[in-house]
Amino acid sequence: MMNDKLILPLESDIEQVLKLDVKEVPSFHPVMAKLLEICSDEDASTQDLSKLVETDPGISAKVLGIVNSALYGLRRNITAVSEAVIYLGFDEVKRLCLGVTVFEKMFKSKKKKQFDRIFFWRHCLCVATLSKAIAEETRYPKPGEAYVSGLLHDFGKIIFDLQGRVNYDDFITNVTKSTGQMITEERELMGMGHDDLGAYYSSLWHLPESLALAIKYHHQRYEHLDLSKEEALLISIVSLANFLSWTQGMGSVDIIRPPILQPEVEKNINLSKIDLIKIITHMDREMKNTSEFYNFVFPSSNQFRENLLRANLKLCSINTIYYHLEEQQTKTVDVSQIKESISTPHRSLNPKEIITSTLKAIYKDFKFDRLYVMKVVKNLRSLKVIESLDAVDTRMDLKSIEIPINKTAGGFVHCLRNQEPVMVRGRTSGEKKALEQFKIKEMVIVPFYSNNKVIGILGMDNIASKKTIVPDVLFSIAIVANELGMALENAGAYNEAKAVSLKDGLTGLLNRVAIDELLSKSFRKAVGGENDLSLVMIDVDYFKKFNDKFGHQAGDNVLKLIATTLKKLSRPFDYVGRYGGEEFIVILNNTDLPKAIVYAERIRKEIEHLGRLLVNRFPGLSLTVSAGVSEYQKNVKNRDNLIAIADKALYRAKETGRNRVVSIGNS
Repeated sequence: MMNDKLILPLESDIEQVLKLDVKEVPSFHPVMAKLLEICSDEDASTQDLSKLVETDPGISAKVLGIVNSALYGLRRNITAVSEAVIYLGFDEVKRLCLGVTVFEKMFKSKKKKQFDRIFFWRHCLCVATLSKAIAEETRYPKPGEAYVSGLLHDFGKIIFDLQGRVNYDDFITNVTKSTGQMITEERELMGMGHDDLGAYYSSLWHLPESLALAIKYHHQRYEHLDLSKEEALLISIVSLANFLSWTQGMGSVDIIRPPILQPEVEKNINLSKIDLIKIITHMDREMKNTSEFYNFVFPSSNQFRENLLRANLKLCSINTIYYHLEEQQTKTVDVSQIKESISTPHRSLNPKEIITSTLKAIYKDFKFDRLYVMKVVKNLRSLKVIESLDAVDTRMDLKSIEIPINKTAGGFVHCLRNQEPVMVRGRTSGEKKALEQFKIKEMVIVPFYSNNKVIGILGMDNIASKKTIVPDVLFSIAIVANELGMALENAGAYNEAKAVSLKDGLTGLLNRVAIDELLSKSFRKAVGGENDLSLVMIDVDYFKKFNDKFGHQAGDNVLKLIATTLKKLSRPFDYVGRYGGEEFIVILNNTDLPKAIVYAERIRKEIEHLGRLLVNRFPGLSLTVSAGVSEYQKNVKNRDNLIAIADKALYRAKETGRNRVVSIGNS
């Protein structure tokens, strides 16, 4: 019985996404179940494995075929399975048997146009091999279990391919046109992710819970779950192996779309200590042993792949240069003497105003000649000045200064990593170059941070007065820096909350309040002759029938799909919103009526195409939309008039048959 760690879809959810013809959905073969048991049991014997292999003529033939192949170059033919196990090695036979069995019983089929099972199987073997290698690197106690988890992590895709209401080939074709995460688009178009579907069948087949957890969460967040250390590590291993496999061109489909690593992976696995060369070499060896049998095309060039791995790991762990906050040193400070600096950051919710006023307050309390704020530019691995206060008017362009963050940067790296104030006095070559750029002999730098992550550094110097900076001042400024970080965090939370308040909760599009405000601004510009302006109103055809026949959750899914399509086909400077119910609105800036009609027609065709993909998911209903288009002209008095014209055109599209775009004159 699965516990609360494994949150599974309901049977009703499964019925929404699968046709559920039991004859076509693969059952879990007893031999496979026994093999899983042996592969997960580190104490299983050679005799146990030999007996099991001998019970299945098909598996026996495969094992003997492999051991007698040219790959192993034995001088005589091996005719006994027990001998084959000795020659091949116990672990090798376990993996080969499991692979052959799963492939033959579940995955094998003729090659398809888009979802190629052989290509997919190569990915599964690659993830399994990487999982085992990472398990050994991280000292996970059951590397065999990690191998099995990697082998079966994606089998929900096979279920979709066999029984999905939406054809999985069509889904793959559709995904090639977009740039989002495949798992997200799978949830939207298929109605569920392969991870949830795989976990459901894991439970149905009574597979080990550790395996079901790895299948369920290899794309999802899992920090909130009450997992044991081993369970969390296994999920992290499979997630990392899956990610690495994609970066090496060994994804489950022939699309370059690597997944995103969950933050939990880095918490459970120290990526900087992983021996990537060792892992790659292990994968190369294992995959080459099976590539001939499965007719794989196997990538080469270790160095290229090593560099690719490093780059992707950096992209997916942008905070790895920082350490967690250690217990800060404490020192008694007379807060009354720096009350201006402490209180100033909290007087605004505008980040630029917060920084500027804080620099002025620090100058008032501490009288440094210059003060500046530096931010980390992560893609360049450097520090750059973004704001400064020059009390002595040196007329230097501090914003042109860049300080590389590398092993020679000394105090700058220490400040970032340990989150504590530092006196920079040229102890390393990097420090010397930085001081030369500022034309000073010393500076004090103090980090400010939010949620234990450094978001910037305060820097101060006495370029003109040449006054020596007393170390005692560091801790007072650290208090101010802490307030600055808190103030910027509050400002960020406020701005985020403000942004959220302008978005529709279901679709993530702009809501009516935001659209009305933006349309007013665009309308004023159009009246002033600054740009063309067109409006498109879009309505889902027969939307009530979707709700009535398939439930409100299905209706919500339809609205999300429409929203995703609108965002995908709109330009960055267009405003896309949900105007209410099943009605959407798009403000097309710098767009005249003919171009707006072309845009609306593209939307209509794309939704019609989606409707064809979803015909089995929503039997009896075709997903289409109708659209009305209007354009600003001099006789349009106000924005409400522009909306009314588009709405009238939309109504006419509905009246004349739906699934069409209509524009009418602005008279």
